[in-house]
Amino acid sequence: MAMMLVLGFTAGLPFLLYFSTLSVWLERSEIDVALISFFSFFGLSYSFKFLWAPILDRFDIPGFSKMFGRRRAWIFVAQLSVACAMIGIGIADPTKNLGATALFSFLLAFSSATQDIGIDAWRIEAAKDDDEQAPLAAAYQYGYKVGMIISGGVALVIAGVASFNLAYVSMAAIMATAALVFAVWDRPSGLKAAAGAGVALLAVGLFVGFGELTALFDDGSFSQNIFAFLSLAFKAVTALSGLYFVYALFRAMSETASDQSFSFSAVFQGLVFSAIAIASVTAAAAGIGILIPLALELIGITPSKGDVAKTAIYLAAAPILLCALFISPVRKLAADSRHLKHPAYGAFADFFWRHGYIALLIICFVSFYRLSDIVMGIMAKPAYSHMGYGPEQIGLASGIYGVWVVFIGVAAAGVSAISLGLKRSLIIGAIVSVFGNVIFAWMVLQSSDSLAPILIAITADNIAGGYAGTIFIAYMSSFVNKSFAGTQYAIFSSIYSLGPKLLAASSGYLVNQFSGGGDEATTQGYSTFFLYAALLGIPAILLSCFTNSMKPDRSPPD
Repeated sequence: MAMMLVLGFTAGLPFLLYFSTLSVWLERSEIDVALISFFSFFGLSYSFKFLWAPILDRFDIPGFSKMFGRRRAWIFVAQLSVACAMIGIGIADPTKNLGATALFSFLLAFSSATQDIGIDAWRIEAAKDDDEQAPLAAAYQYGYKVGMIISGGVALVIAGVASFNLAYVSMAAIMATAALVFAVWDRPSGLKAAAGAGVALLAVGLFVGFGELTALFDDGSFSQNIFAFLSLAFKAVTALSGLYFVYALFRAMSETASDQSFSFSAVFQGLVFSAIAIASVTAAAAGIGILIPLALELIGITPSKGDVAKTAIYLAAAPILLCALFISPVRKLAADSRHLKHPAYGAFADFFWRHGYIALLIICFVSFYRLSDIVMGIMAKPAYSHMGYGPEQIGLASGIYGVWVVFIGVAAAGVSAISLGLKRSLIIGAIVSVFGNVIFAWMVLQSSDSLAPILIAITADNIAGGYAGTIFIAYMSSFVNKSFAGTQYAIFSSIYSLGPKLLAASSGYLVNQFSGGGDEATTQGYSTFFLYAALLGIPAILLSCFTNSMKPDRSPPD
């Protein structure tokens, strides 16, 4: 449980750093918002991570696998790569070298997605039985939220007080420390270090949460004093557990686990492999980034930002068109066909065999339901910065306060699903998502002299996002075949994020177009863009009304 808190933290820490937090730095560096939004392409690493997941399943890492085992070795290497990418972003500095910043941002997203593959597999295999999966997953989710608080809130506070360079280097140091804890956690004192880190993470989340609650009450009131006292108490717990963690970590580094094959040769081999792997991924990404423009130039094509945005839209529609081609032949298969049970593509075939052309309607609905949220979210932090809010203000409002507000929407979704049913809840989720975007259109027209506009917008959007996201997960879980539950859910969760992420990359270009077509974004341009994002939610509202009709006309084959 303690180690899953730490692993959840290491998974959540880099998630906002490769784009969301970085977008504030880019906007303040006067980078064109069209270019800023293209950084969201790196998030596609999470949508395509199933492509390299088999490598982590089948191959050992020289040296490290003998020390840690296959799963832990891959996680450790991914964590080292994440830390290196954070340092790279901090050193590169977008004001001096935007290309290097983009390259290290890709490495950060790719390494983080790779870490997720290893952590998910390790968590599933580490549980003794199914009953242990739920508490381990809960610990992971809690640690993940604390990681997001640090990377989306504390990092921006550091950037506001000192610099973004220091903020990213600080995040790298935190990541490296967490990786070290994971490397020694099964040593006698390593488990104590993991427990100390876990308690510290719990206390961080609690003192931040109680600190935010004090703002809900009048100054000097009894309720405010109670929450202020609880916040102070958990700060003390954080400090004490942090000191205990440092003590136990140094003790653990001088010990050896009974089942660990530790040797300096194994460490050297593992570090050499890590350096080669990180350098290879970085070089491959740099090579692709250089060769594609050269190839286009050789054939006489010079794409503009608008061309890139339009291409992303075409690519977003491609999965739906490809699926349409396979429905007719798949529907003709017999119920006992081996193709419906094939380990590689059986999950795809089963879905289309059971649903027929209704599957296209489901895929459209899946692609549209969170479209307005994701497209709008890419430009949220650049909009805050454009209004005049500083990094520390954005960090406190969005990265710390906003993370906890999501849980209100999550709780409301649970109550709604039970009392109103899934269909009505889906309609409500689609409507409140649109409402959240409209609030952002109002927000950017307000003055930044007060935190009220940004807090109102974040509250509305995060409650709506928490509600819609939770209901949508329940919906996607309802139409999968239990024989392929894991694979089919993974496929459709990728489909739901693939199209919106591709479209979101054009959001900065659209802000410029709504601002008059130049390279300078305006307040009116942002406001119009958020209204446009709200309109993208209308198809989801309409399709939500027909979810009861999106049923399979065949039972799953035996």
